Amino acid sequence: MAYYIEYLEKEHNQRNNEEIMSRQFMKNMPLYMFSIQGNTFTYANPATLNTLGYSMEELRSKNWWDIVHPDYQEMMIERNKRRLNREPVPDQYEIIVTDKNHKQHWVEILNTNIEVNGIASTISAAMDISERKHMEIELQKTQNDLEQRVIQRTSQLHQTNQEISITNKILKSIITNMSDGVLIIDIYGNVEHMNPTARDILKEGLEYLKFCAQNKDKSILWRMLNRGQPFRDEEIMLNTKKGNIHFLASGAPIHNEQGEIHRGVIIVRPIKEVHKLINRFTGAKAKFCFEDIIYESKKMKELIVMAKRAASKESNVLLEGESGTGKELFAQAIHNSSKCFKGPFVALNCGALPRDLIASELFGYAEGAFTGAKKGGNPGKFELASGGTIFLDEIGDMPLEEQTNLLRVIQEKSITRVGGNRLIPVHVRIICASNKNLREEVEKGTFRQDLFYRLHVLAIKIPPLRERPEDIPVLFRYFLINTYGFDQQYIDMIDPLIYERFCHFQWPGNVRELQNVTERMVNTTNGQYLRLEHLPTEFNNNSKPPVLQIHSTASSDVKGNKKIRQLVAQVEREEIIKLLDKHNGNVSQVAREMGFNRRTIHRKIKTYGITRLWGRRE
Repeated sequence: MAYYIEYLEKEHNQRNNEEIMSRQFMKNMPLYMFSIQGNTFTYANPATLNTLGYSMEELRSKNWWDIVHPDYQEMMIERNKRRLNREPVPDQYEIIVTDKNHKQHWVEILNTNIEVNGIASTISAAMDISERKHMEIELQKTQNDLEQRVIQRTSQLHQTNQEISITNKILKSIITNMSDGVLIIDIYGNVEHMNPTARDILKEGLEYLKFCAQNKDKSILWRMLNRGQPFRDEEIMLNTKKGNIHFLASGAPIHNEQGEIHRGVIIVRPIKEVHKLINRFTGAKAKFCFEDIIYESKKMKELIVMAKRAASKESNVLLEGESGTGKELFAQAIHNSSKCFKGPFVALNCGALPRDLIASELFGYAEGAFTGAKKGGNPGKFELASGGTIFLDEIGDMPLEEQTNLLRVIQEKSITRVGGNRLIPVHVRIICASNKNLREEVEKGTFRQDLFYRLHVLAIKIPPLRERPEDIPVLFRYFLINTYGFDQQYIDMIDPLIYERFCHFQWPGNVRELQNVTERMVNTTNGQYLRLEHLPTEFNNNSKPPVLQIHSTASSDVKGNKKIRQLVAQVEREEIIKLLDKHNGNVSQVAREMGFNRRTIHRKIKTYGITRLWGRRE
């Protein structure tokens, strides 16, 4: 019996020791240990209390989910309900708990469900995994950032590839459709690529380019491909079996990543296109057509018919007439009505240039032809006019030595630049003009007879203004309206005596002088009414200007002057009617405004048959 009692005491002491050890273990272990019964904490070890910052009494007064982060509360409540209903729920999971100071802690929880005396409880062990979760979050963030950067970079590369592809297509399209020729050659002069324009320009000249690229002594191409020297706007002429190829070329070397020259790009442009561009910006273009010539006389009508007939031919034209009659106007009109109207119209006044410059102006000069000569030389007017018309004004003033050169150009259809030795073919129509009588100049020995016959193929003589007085009023009105902006109402009020004075003036300066007189009158008036007092002094009766002599035998001149008188009378009649309407028949007011006395106005009313009745007011 004593033995049994001793055994029981040992057993009891052992259990007490185990319980003490268990409590000590629970108290000192670093893991969080707690138990939950229903919704309430029944136990929490010191590690749990220290981490949460609550006392056991404070913890028992809370629902167990009060320490759970709001993001996880709903999930934990749902799982607790299922646990109480003995439904299967996960025993291990990770959640965030919040301490008394609202600090968040990531924990990994392991649950064990027990039942004592029919009461279910949950014993949980938890381990702080905040550092691990932080590392996982940072790692995930890094991974996400890396993935995002990979996606972004991939997108950028894809976009860049698309842009490169589009750029290549655009560049290819640009090069293909360029008006200039583009060639890519290797270091041996072999053509690797060229656009259609280059193919059309060079044609048979590709082999010559290859020869130049390999020839050290002769080629700018060799210096570009071997020394890296670019060149710009070099004039090149190739002689091929199918004719000459004349063009400007610019080139530059292409380097690889190591800085070595392995290709070259060449841009070529036909010299004809260069000349067109020069003419475009220097104004070498005909502006006037036959429709721009203002006239009323029969002489001018017949002359324009003759000029139109000359325009349809390709022969040389000689325009003769006094200064100011409009020879260049006719030359431009002939060009614009000819087959070469799309080509340039280049004009040169032979009498305005020094003798030693005429040759270089007409035929151009080669590089080094004289001191100060432009590098690469310079084309002359004949080259610039190729494919169009050259207008040589005052041809009678050209020196005899240059007349010889001009004759050679007409015969051979080619020119040689001053200081050069290459023949340059030109296809150009020549229109010449002179205010001198070239036949008389030939007799004097100042103009070559053979050149005269070359130029005097289609001759057109423009009459002076004094021989076609019918054109004076229409030209005067044209200048007033189109040049100086006069309204039609003021044109109708012009003093008719102005027309009469005009028609009896000699006009030594012809149409140019008429335009000058018109401008002078406009500048002396108030911009509305033109009267006799606005005429220049040379038209004053007291100055006795030269009067046009009308011979009885010249029937055409008589008819012309009769037409002028009729025109003047018509204008004067219309002005009187208008003023009578304006002043309600007051003859005195009409006479005062027109500068006549009342008796003269009454006489004109009777002469012109003005029968309209106004109020009887004098």
